[in-house]
Amino acid sequence: MTKNPIRFILIAVTLNLLSFGLIAQNCHITGRVAVPEMQGKKIAVLDMNTNSALASTVIADSAFVLDFDVTGPFVGLLKTAPQNSNPRSYYYLRMVGEPGNIYADLVTDSLSGTPLNDRLFDYSKKVRYEVSVISAYYRQMNESVNMPVDMRQDLEAKVDDRFSQLLTYMSHKYMENKSNPVGALVMEEFLEYEGADYETAMEMLIGAAPVVISYQPLQTKLAAMEKVSHTAPGKPYIDLDLTDYKTGKPVKLGKVIHGKVALIDFWASWCGPCRREIPNLAEIHKKYAGKDFVVVSLNVWDKPAAQAKAIKDLNMVWTQLTDATRNATDTYGVDGIPQILLIGKDGKIIARDLRGEDIEKAVKKALGR
Repeated sequence: MTKNPIRFILIAVTLNLLSFGLIAQNCHITGRVAVPEMQGKKIAVLDMNTNSALASTVIADSAFVLDFDVTGPFVGLLKTAPQNSNPRSYYYLRMVGEPGNIYADLVTDSLSGTPLNDRLFDYSKKVRYEVSVISAYYRQMNESVNMPVDMRQDLEAKVDDRFSQLLTYMSHKYMENKSNPVGALVMEEFLEYEGADYETAMEMLIGAAPVVISYQPLQTKLAAMEKVSHTAPGKPYIDLDLTDYKTGKPVKLGKVIHGKVALIDFWASWCGPCRREIPNLAEIHKKYAGKDFVVVSLNVWDKPAAQAKAIKDLNMVWTQLTDATRNATDTYGVDGIPQILLIGKDGKIIARDLRGEDIEKAVKKALGR
């Protein structure tokens, strides 16, 4: 089987050409955004494949009406303008653009009126409920520092069981909807929850409708997953052209780590979780750095001045490399930081996604100590 998302894109594009000439029908959306600051603000319905606006209007008396024609169902997005100077202060709601009368409330995430939107709302409501239950378990564990071990283990087991059930539910709903846009949204969320690896995801897409296969956000996620699969544990590391922070000169990652166990930390100065891992890296560097082991902090998505200040403030005395091109994160499929991985002396990746106490455990094991 060819495991390449490009093949699916080409098939989808070809099949989508056959939809030309379909009779356009009206999609009528009424809705509410009951937030005082949003009155007089613009709201639009976007095609999520192209990110283009199909219709727009202004919110008045908390209500809005949008009318446009569709030739077939597609994944859409209702999105408001920002409510203030913060560009992220907007409301949005994923929906399916299809003929009929649709009702949407962007504050309560309510959606109804047409078959696929009713189906999407039932799915989303179930997922929100399950996530709220899982989150409540986590809050209970975090708030009870002195919780008895057996009680904590019981809660952890409940979280694992509930999360497993949630992924199973998502998988079933995808299979039920792989012929329509709801399937595209379910599959996207299923992969965000790490419900499948790249190879499994590609197999799940076999037989899916073009509207699912060609869904651009899903293709973007699959492309990143493919890169992760190429740099998964057991695979040889991929060399990178980087910059040595101290000298400002180009350097190959391979030259820095050749023949050593190497702990590579993708980080940025503005990243809170990254900064919280720095003391762990400092302690590991202090304990194990030598001829057979090196810690490398690889700065990404950052500004030079901010990087320099963080290195000084956090006393990061170990090897510092920089990538200002996004090549490093693209190559390793990194879409969030910190990303901490361990490479063995043989050049094969031992582990990815290391955090907290697991970092030192992996290092000790790799060094045989």
